Parts: sequence; structure tokens; C-alpha cells
Amino acid sequence: MNYELALFKHFEPHQRTETSIELIASIWHCSTRHAKTQLHRLHDEQLIQWEPFKGRGKKPFLTITAEEIDILLYAMKTFWKKNKYEEAIQLAKDMEKLNHSTIQQWLNDQFGLQNENNNHVFRQTMYYVELCLDPLKALSRHDMHVLEQIHETLFKIDDCGIAQPNLLFHYATKDSRTWHYILKKGVQFHHLQELTAQDVVATLIASAHYFSHLFEMVSIKARGRYEFYLELKKPCALLPYFLASTRLVILPTDRSPQIGCGAFKLKASSDKGLTLQAFDNYFNERPWIDKVDIVYNEAFQSDSIRYDPFDKSIPSRKIVYKEPGACYMCLNSRYGPLVDKELRASIWHRIKASEYILLEENECVAHGWQLDATPINLVESNKKLSFAGQLKIGYQQIREGVNHKEKAEVLQKQLANMGIASTLQCINFKETQEDLNQRIDIFIGGIAIGKNVPLSLVQMYLAEPKPMMQFATIEEEEQITKRLQTVLETNADLTSFEGMEHRLQQNYSLKFLTHRHHIYYVREDTPYKHVQFDKNGRIDYRNMYYSMDT
Repeated sequence: MNYELALFKHFEPHQRTETSIELIASIWHCSTRHAKTQLHRLHDEQLIQWEPFKGRGKKPFLTITAEEIDILLYAMKTFWKKNKYEEAIQLAKDMEKLNHSTIQQWLNDQFGLQNENNNHVFRQTMYYVELCLDPLKALSRHDMHVLEQIHETLFKIDDCGIAQPNLLFHYATKDSRTWHYILKKGVQFHHLQELTAQDVVATLIASAHYFSHLFEMVSIKARGRYEFYLELKKPCALLPYFLASTRLVILPTDRSPQIGCGAFKLKASSDKGLTLQAFDNYFNERPWIDKVDIVYNEAFQSDSIRYDPFDKSIPSRKIVYKEPGACYMCLNSRYGPLVDKELRASIWHRIKASEYILLEENECVAHGWQLDATPINLVESNKKLSFAGQLKIGYQQIREGVNHKEKAEVLQKQLANMGIASTLQCINFKETQEDLNQRIDIFIGGIAIGKNVPLSLVQMYLAEPKPMMQFATIEEEEQITKRLQTVLETNADLTSFEGMEHRLQQNYSLKFLTHRHHIYYVREDTPYKHVQFDKNGRIDYRNMYYSMDT
């Protein structure tokens, strides 16, 4: 009950009104005793003037002394102190005051990095994304970002893209088939149990099926508290890169996905928001900030970090995060009408990637998976395009309501200009997609590549539903798979990956469309510093700090 706001519906502000304690109790749906308590509280807060009179037949007087906007702000602050951020914003929405300058200014002051009694809290709003903390089922950038805040992996990818020991004190192998590992001592999970070799063994056994197309374990055994041995069926020199995958974060033996040993521990998660608390016993460098509050709300977006530019009078800077990976198109060279290479080539050349840039500031033409890939030059056929049938276009669904339909519609329009009819079908990779190449002629999807480039590229070609391989010829699939096996057994060779993408383009079964950019505008006149973004395009909380030198 918002006691102070309820009074506005029954009493005129700044007007001394005779009333009764019974009437106010009925307005508030409470006892007369509780009503008296609340009236004295509001009087002490100088929101009302309450004049109780003693004596038979004499009624008290009530005067609302504050303005409605001040009382609304008071009610919102009450919610805020209880960490009920969504309720506070909803209250302003219900009263149609969310855009009031006083409310906007106060809300903006609450977001960003706050110093609350020397407890530094970073608070921001963002759109709601259903959170999945199961590392083997997580799909969205938000999932991966949160997993990387609360969990750790055996290896980490450094800024040069090299796998380095993280939870490990030592590791060794002579043949890339038998591996010996020793864990760091004293690494604690968030429930303060020490991480041991048993936790690692349980994690890798539970995750074995996910990476079976990359490496197959023959045995994994713990020896003592900190040591374990891993034997593979075949050599895998890229194993450290695979063990740096967010999919293989180390969980406790009971597989609790919310318990990690990372820099932040998960304090709360709901459809209203997410709270992360810095873990004081973190084995690496503790984050400088103490808490992160993510408030899911699309009605109000924090004014300190936004997606749209600020007014020129506000000092700010623009941050552009260019996401490695690409939106791409696969043309079916294995089944259906596009098996005809001349037809496939004619369509491939007539598809202009620049027309797939739907937001100019947020996309650019892609020539490969990497941002610095060079365009491939193929001789364009002058042969007249002749096809009277209908093509089936499949487009990838990332999550509910987020998909590549707009780009599929661009393709549909381009095909229509070529005189080719087509239909659209949404493809959800959360569901098993068997024989996709027998149902779809052209597929449009997207792939993000993080710091772990070798893992991302190998996964792209070999992990289900592997559309690149499904839509390539059988000969191409065999050749690329053979080449990838050499890369797995020896070491990462990025030129090999470039050769694979060139091979698929030369056969007109792969067409690159666009790279994606994430753009943020950050106010410079705020006390939080060192705003950077991680490979998921989210704010990197570990690098932020608070400074009065604004």
C-alpha cells in the first residue's frame, strides 16, 4: 500500500480538511491503530500535516503539504531502499509520471556506478532475456555473459587469443592424447567448498557428449585432491582451447549451475532483474565494484549508458564493439534444384551483400568469419538465369522473437527480381533439425565468434546442425572434415580455416552477408570509469571502478 499516494485520491493538496481516523483507515484498508502509526510517520516526513484533536466530538484535520510529484518520488525511494526497482518504475508508469523531468533525473541518478556507504554498486537497466544457467543449453549472449561472471574454466583465452592455464597450477602432455593436470590449491566455490579434482572429473564426464565430435575421452581419473589424468581416443592439440569454452565451466559435483567459483556470485535472479555480488574469496584479482544490479525494464533505460546518442550539450563518448562472426547464407549444393552449379553460381553472384545491411551504423559487409577477412574474387558468369521453380528459404531463430527473418525477406525480394518465387520457413536450432538440407534450398543464419577463435571455427563446421557442411557437396564435407582433423591433432592454423571458407565460396555454397556492430554511448560526466565491453557485447564489470575525479 502506498499510503501517501492513496491520500491524493481523497484529499486536495494544501487544503486543510476535517476528517476521521476511521475514514483514513477505510481508505488504507487497515486498522485504526495502524492508520495512526502511518499518519504520524508521514507527518514526521513532512509530507502531510496531521492535527489530531482530543475531546468528544472533535475531529482531526489533515493537510497534504507536499506536491504530488514529491510524494511519488518519496514512494519510489521507499521501494528503492528495499531493492524493488521494477515496482518503483512501475509506480511512475501507473501514475503517467515516468517522463516527468524530476522522476527522470532521479532515476538517472540511481543508475551507473553508485557509492552507497562505501559499497560500490553498478546498476543498469536492460531488456528482459530469459536466463539459462545450464552451460550446455545456454544460447543467448546474455546467458554466456552471466555464466562468465559466476563461473571459471580450466583454461582462459588471453588477449592474444592463446589458451592459458586458469584453474590449473600445471599441465603437461607428450602426445596430445594423454594429459596430466594439477589444480590450483585453495580455489573456493561460492558456497565456500574447495574446488577439487572430483568436481572437474564430474563436470567433464557430464559434458562429454557435447564435445564428442571434437574429442572423445577414453578415461578421466582423479588422483588425490588436486590431480587428474585425461586420456583421449585420438590426439587433440587444441584441447586447452576446448577446455576454455564457457560450455565447460567447472561446476560442483552436484551440478548446481548457480554455484561457481568466479569473480561474482549470483545473489538473485528473476523476471524482474539480476543481482551479482563480488566474491571476496575469488582466487584471482577481485573486482573493484561490489555489486551489480540488472533491472529488466524497457520503459526506462538508464541515461548514463544508452543505445542512442546524447544531446550535443552532454559530454559523452561512443563505443563501437565489432562482433567477430557473420550473418551468412548457405546455398544447397547437395539436394534440390541448386545442385546445378551454374544456377547456384548465377544466384550467388546476383545476391548483393550490401542490401542486407538493415541498420547502417550497426552492420557492415562481411567477407569472411573474421573482421579482417579479404573478399574473394570469383569470375561472374554472363549466362542468362533460367529457373521456373520455387525455392524454399530457411532462416534461423535465435530465441523467441529474435531471428533472421528480415534478412530472409531481403533474399526473397532479390530472388523475385530474378524472376524466382520462394517461401520462408523459420528454423529453430533448439529443436533437432534432421535432414535440413533435404527441406531447404537456401539457409540464412548467423554465427558469433569470441576470443576463442579455434574453438568457434571448429564448432561451426563440426557441431550440429552444421549447416555449412549439410549444404556443401559430399566431397567438400569429406575434404574439410579431413583438414579439420589435422588441425585438431596438431594445432590451430587459422590459414586452414580461411582455406575452408574460400573452398565453400568457390563452390557457391557459402555467401557472407554482414558483420554486426554493437554501439553504446556513455556519459563522461559520471563517476564510473573504464567502461569496456566483453566478447558478448556486454559491460565488463571486472574492469570498472568509481572515481570522484569526474
